[in-house]
Amino acid sequence: MPRFLLIIVAVVVLAAAAIVDGTLSNRWNSEDLAADAAKLNNVPAAFGRWTSTENPIDPLILRRAEAVSSVSRTYDNEITRSRLSVLMLCGPAGPIGAHTPDICYAGMGYKMIGHEIRKDVADSQFWSGRFEKPSGESAIVVSWAWSVDGTWVAAERPRWEFLGRKGLYKLYTARALTQDERDNRPAGEDPTVLFLTEFLPEVKKALAN
Repeated sequence: MPRFLLIIVAVVVLAAAAIVDGTLSNRWNSEDLAADAAKLNNVPAAFGRWTSTENPIDPLILRRAEAVSSVSRTYDNEITRSRLSVLMLCGPAGPIGAHTPDICYAGMGYKMIGHEIRKDVADSQFWSGRFEKPSGESAIVVSWAWSVDGTWVAAERPRWEFLGRKGLYKLYTARALTQDERDNRPAGEDPTVLFLTEFLPEVKKALAN
């Protein structure tokens, strides 16, 4: 192939790579992304019978996740005594879609037991998985999903399914397994589902503002 054709091909390939990278990182929609990120400020710290305490996140972790804004709280129900930790992130679709709990929680010493399962909650879907530390000292159930407008999706390939979106939200919930759950005995209604049934409408209103 003539040298000038090789140069043209190289330029085209580099330009295409730059376009894909810019789309995945949302480089060209920073103002829109900032507006989306600011909506997390509207997520209520208390609603119904639920109150919360803040769980500050290491800024280094947020930078690594390329999150523009975040909500990190522990919610407690005064009646049922249920307790769940909640982490919401907003940022470019590429980075926010890239990390899943099997990666994130592995850094904290957890290992997924079995496979994640998809659950329906209201008008949304979530992945749910069981994570344990090899020592057996801790066993939790984690649920996660992504959204652009308050309707949550258990995406299989979030980086590509949300390609071109100006901003992407990710929601994690985590709670300790009850002793019945750890022993694989029937445990009644899932506290995570009960929490999300009340929490998600509040989040949808927050993201609509």
